[in-house]
Amino acid sequence: MKIRKIANVLILAMCLSLLAGCGEKKNEGAAAVIGKYSKFITLGQYKGVEYTPSHTEVTDEDIQSDIDSLVYQGTTDEKIMDRTATMGDTVNVDYVGTIDGVEFDGGNTNGAGTEITLGSSGYIDDFDEQIAGHTPGDAFDVNVTFPDGYTDANLAGKDAVFKTTLNYIVIHVAPEYNDELVASLTDSSTTEEFEAAKRKEREEQNSETDARNDRENILKSIIDQTTFKEFPEQEMQEAIDNQIAYFQDLADSNGLDVDTLMMYYGFQSSDDLKDYLKENVQDEMRRKMVVSTIAELEGIKLDDQEYQDKVKEILDANGIKTIEEFEKNTMYDEEDIYMSLLEEKVVDFLVANAVKVEAEE
Repeated sequence: MKIRKIANVLILAMCLSLLAGCGEKKNEGAAAVIGKYSKFITLGQYKGVEYTPSHTEVTDEDIQSDIDSLVYQGTTDEKIMDRTATMGDTVNVDYVGTIDGVEFDGGNTNGAGTEITLGSSGYIDDFDEQIAGHTPGDAFDVNVTFPDGYTDANLAGKDAVFKTTLNYIVIHVAPEYNDELVASLTDSSTTEEFEAAKRKEREEQNSETDARNDRENILKSIIDQTTFKEFPEQEMQEAIDNQIAYFQDLADSNGLDVDTLMMYYGFQSSDDLKDYLKENVQDEMRRKMVVSTIAELEGIKLDDQEYQDKVKEILDANGIKTIEEFEKNTMYDEEDIYMSLLEEKVVDFLVANAVKVEAEE
């Protein structure tokens, strides 16, 4: 068990697929998504939409970040054995934690050693301060009290003793940034070549990101100009219910109650969570409604081969080997995939028919 305070490390995956797997759907291929929502909305202008192309420059700070990363990659550790550890030092320690003389699950490094920086380890109570002042090779007890609100209720509020050994102090030795370092760690021969390669790489990445942003901005502009007369309430409620169930499963799988998990994400109550989910479901639904309606008006079609290619892409990306295994994955169904494909085609159309307005100097 880590004795660090739990940070917000769980990923709120529900936001990425709010309408996927939301109950039993009758899958009818492309026919299930094209024009499905046209009766609910009145489109505004969607051809000839003006937009200012995104352009993200590569800065000297970006290149310096790449240099710093390379230096970090080449940094080596030196073990210091002949001085006392002080606050701010990085140290390697082993420990075995007990409560009332009984070892508890996860409170043992098992002799593998773990590195912490004294003063910023995140460990409970004054764990770090009790290591400071010791010399490598020292064995000693660290006495702490788990906080009352500790996430593991079996440990909350209890006194614990960690039999600790300070193995060594760690000094990070950074190499000089020069041609030799570049040649040893990259495909470049000189610092000049390395920086030019990184600049080109970042320019390509920025160009791809800018293009994605342009596509998103154009679609968002059209959504903002659309009148939504009503929403398909049953479909929305199924999506919300499905994500609440997902939230419960996420809490269960991490050994937490739902209220505690909600607090990690800033929700004060289950009503806050439901409001959040409803808002996100509505945003996703607006997107689907607009895409579906434009596809109908412009005669944008999908075929079975496109669907099969997309399924294969998802299988490969998720390490799934068979269609049968894929079909058991409740995060996707046929309609979700067709909608994803349809959005890509519709946005291609929208971008092709949009009008670039260059930014003023």
